[in-house]
Amino acid sequence: MTGTARRLAYRVGAYQAGGLLVALLVMSAIFTATSGQFLTRSNLLTILLQVSVVGLVAIPGAMLVLTGYVDLSVGSVAVLSAAVFGQMAKVVGLPLAPAITIALLVGAGWGLLNGVLICYFRFSPIIVTLGGFAGARGLAEAITKDVTQFGFGKTFSLLGNGTVQGVPIPVVIFIAVFLIGTYVWYEMPAGRHMAAIGSDKIAARALGVQVFRVPAMLYVLSGAAAAAGGLILTSELDGASVSIGVGLELEVLTAVLLGGVAFSGGRGSLWGVLFGILFVGMLDDGLILINVGPYLANVAIGGVLLAAAGFDVVYQLVERIPVTVDEEPDSPPGLIRNQTATAATKPPSERAL
Repeated sequence: MTGTARRLAYRVGAYQAGGLLVALLVMSAIFTATSGQFLTRSNLLTILLQVSVVGLVAIPGAMLVLTGYVDLSVGSVAVLSAAVFGQMAKVVGLPLAPAITIALLVGAGWGLLNGVLICYFRFSPIIVTLGGFAGARGLAEAITKDVTQFGFGKTFSLLGNGTVQGVPIPVVIFIAVFLIGTYVWYEMPAGRHMAAIGSDKIAARALGVQVFRVPAMLYVLSGAAAAAGGLILTSELDGASVSIGVGLELEVLTAVLLGGVAFSGGRGSLWGVLFGILFVGMLDDGLILINVGPYLANVAIGGVLLAAAGFDVVYQLVERIPVTVDEEPDSPPGLIRNQTATAATKPPSERAL
């Protein structure tokens, strides 16, 4: 058999990233034609600002899904970290730097707890993080007693409301984290290790990949990113409210799955995740500009998610078509798939994190 079938599999696998980019361009053209305010610098910066927190949390979240895990507690961890920051800054009276540090450590610590229970004690990631979804928010409510701390000053306000050369600081943070994430995802051995773990943990472990340590570290990063997102939202509102972060888990998971990261792990594109983030943000913004209610946006996103799931099934079916190894073509740029065989060709120093 020729390599045509395998090439088709790769193209189907890359469709969710490339196809989503095309959908973004088409949607932008439609909204530009129907609203003169859509394609303006201020509106585009508004869209980026709206998706910056989701994007910040979605980067380690996508890495977790690539390895075959998931974190459903990020919204509650964001609330807990914000609540701890409010208590440290206003009740205890700590300066901003120590209060922010403690809040970030709370998020990272919660992620570490998730990582230990899931990766080393083999607890179900869905059950553990759903427990965190309820537990972290409940702990935040117990700490604050439903009292919102506010008035953190102009310096802290810059985190969520300041700009750098006219670009909002949350957007700058999101872009910086995304660039770091793309380097890790595509250029470092860690990216290949994450894909290998998601594809076949047993084979990855035989090749020297740290199949427990890598996802555990990603849970720590996920918790820290959620805490940073909670602090950004607190800065934007100038209040450590327990109502922030509601639905953040669903928004992150939507962006990850829309971007083509397989929920079972082993395949995905971080660029696709970026397109998924922007797709949701542009859809919400554009429908508001043309006076369409937000409920229709939710219906549209649900439909796109179903389509993404359908293409994932098609990819898996086509990928099962047998083909000889020497006929296998190069993967298209930006698509990470089962790279366990690739990892085997690396020197031992690169096989383990």
